[in-house]
Formats: sequence, structure tokens, C-alpha cells
Amino acid sequence: MVYTAIPSVKGQITIPPAIREKYKISKETPVLISDNNNGTILIKIMRMVDNDDIVYREGKNGVGISFKNGIDPQVLIDAINEIDGQS
Repeated sequence: MVYTAIPSVKGQITIPPAIREKYKISKETPVLISDNNNGTILIKIMRMVDNDDIVYREGKNGVGISFKNGIDPQVLIDAINEIDGQS
């Protein structure tokens, strides 16, 4: 689906209700906006991870984390690096 939006005086645009409902976007949902340098702007929905879903491990081989819902920690690290401009 394609939607057209006109920015407000402040540059704000409204995400259409159908997309907000589909992706469960609320006023508390962070989004990542990327400029692809070709006239395309990508909006990614960021999901917060509940602390109860994170398992911290510590042992003779070092420390680590895992996620109960199956998130690969390397994917999380890569996403953080991308946000920080380190990728």
C-alpha cells in the first residue's frame, strides 16, 4: 500500500491509521528514520525488549545474554551499531 502525506509546518507527518494498527505503533513506539541517499527514506519500527525477556549469563567463558523470545544478540549488537553510525 502507498500513502501520501504532506509535512506540517514543523515537518511532521502522520503515519496512516492502517499502518499504525498493523504494526502496533503508539505514541511511545520509537522509530528509526534512515536516509538512503537516493530520495528514499526508510522508517523502521523499534521494539523495546522487556527486562523479563533477557537472560544474563556469567561463567568461566565470560558473560553473555540471551533472549527468551529468540532474538539473536548479534542482531541486537548490529542494530545498535547501525544506530550509532558504526556499521
